Amino acid sequence: MKNFLLKKSFNLFRTIFLSLIICFITLSSCFAQADVRRVEPVHNFVFDSLPLNLEEITDSADRVFAGVCETIESLEKDPASNLPVVKYTFTVSEAIKGVTTDKITFTQWKPTAVDAGYEIGQKYVIFLYPDSRLGLTSPVGYMQGKFEVEKKGSNRGSEYIRNKLNNVGLSKNLRTRKRISIGTDQFLNDYINECSSSGKSIRYKDFIKAVKGLSRR
Repeated sequence: MKNFLLKKSFNLFRTIFLSLIICFITLSSCFAQADVRRVEPVHNFVFDSLPLNLEEITDSADRVFAGVCETIESLEKDPASNLPVVKYTFTVSEAIKGVTTDKITFTQWKPTAVDAGYEIGQKYVIFLYPDSRLGLTSPVGYMQGKFEVEKKGSNRGSEYIRNKLNNVGLSKNLRTRKRISIGTDQFLNDYINECSSSGKSIRYKDFIKAVKGLSRR
């Protein structure tokens, strides 16, 4: 009788223990799904910091252009996305991919604009992800696809570009080691590789030529 009661108690304990484990797994799954739903509005365009070379940045971009930032509008609650956003308007000086007008406006989720924002009057070359279903976008690779145009040389007459990573990795992906190939222009390939390897600014005209070559493939 004693053994029977012990066995029954053990079976009851095991059943309760297994039930608790199942409940824990179920609750964990629910919380995980809730977390996924919570971050879903910014999926695919926020804090994407995987290293990309220039070919991968160009391929990932829906729109690529050079232009000057004209206006910045901060909204605490965007009517379309119901999120705090920053809306930027640019005058396009050079349309490279997916841009057909001389003005372009795009909207970023505000946290992505803290370190990847823009300044009025400053010229940039920008690679933008496709708009999300909420109408939001950001530079490809977070800050890798945002290049500031600098004035250098005598009388500051020459334009150069640089991103937040100082152009490192543009010629060769730092993770996969994949090299870019800009058609048959060996000089341009070598120049981009040299600047990328040493973290130097790249001449604006050569950079635009390289991106156009990569976008036409």
